[in-house]
Amino acid sequence: MIAELAAAALMLQGQADPVTGADNAPRVVAALSQEVVEIRSDFAGAEIILFGAVTGMEEDDDLVVVVRGPAHDLRVMRKERTFGIWINRAPVRFENVPSYYSVASTRPLQEVGAFSALRREGIGLQHLRLVAPDTEHTEVRLGVEVTVSEIGEEAAEYRDAISRDRRRDRLFAETTSGVTMLEGGLFRANVALPPATPVGDYTADVYLFRDGRPVASGTVELGVRKAGLERIIYNFAHDYAWLYGLVAIALALLFGWGAAAIFSRR
Repeated sequence: MIAELAAAALMLQGQADPVTGADNAPRVVAALSQEVVEIRSDFAGAEIILFGAVTGMEEDDDLVVVVRGPAHDLRVMRKERTFGIWINRAPVRFENVPSYYSVASTRPLQEVGAFSALRREGIGLQHLRLVAPDTEHTEVRLGVEVTVSEIGEEAAEYRDAISRDRRRDRLFAETTSGVTMLEGGLFRANVALPPATPVGDYTADVYLFRDGRPVASGTVELGVRKAGLERIIYNFAHDYAWLYGLVAIALALLFGWGAAAIFSRR
């Protein structure tokens, strides 16, 4: 692996910037120890190594690795006690919430990048943009168009609940020292996938930060797939949902009838 990285670094060092013609333009190349993770019934999590090489890196530069899983809409509700009973109320729909989100860096993010740069790139749990379009509208203030939440301070509580829930399942993570720099501009970082890892297409972005802003980046893709019998059932349930429902009902009735017949004999 290290030999491959060294070869990649040498190849990049021999390339010139197509715009300026300079040989020291920063570049990032990255790869994964495996590009496809298969999930079976005994899947207990996995750890993948993301490695790469950087050219044109200066002494005070930093690297940040952000891994994002497939995004989907998420409905979040508040639990309120009413007449002694806990009831889910006030639902809020968030769009394009990443099912997996992991950040690793060479130093704490507040020391790596400026607030505006981190917010613009969505780097870090604090800067992860979670949009609830049904509760937001735009206004013009001092000549600038801004997004305003109609639920006020409660919006932060909903976002914190999403982050707290995902962190409990290890689907959201932030590590301030998760990227290790090696000799010759080489680097590596560990990507931990928990047992609850969702299937889908993942992207791993590597950012090179200089003076508080990203000056270069590289992207690699990761696929998480069902395998074996789980894959057959998963594909069947998604491609033929109506037939899968009928089969599930039929099996439930069959097992229920069988259990009733056995216990009635006893």
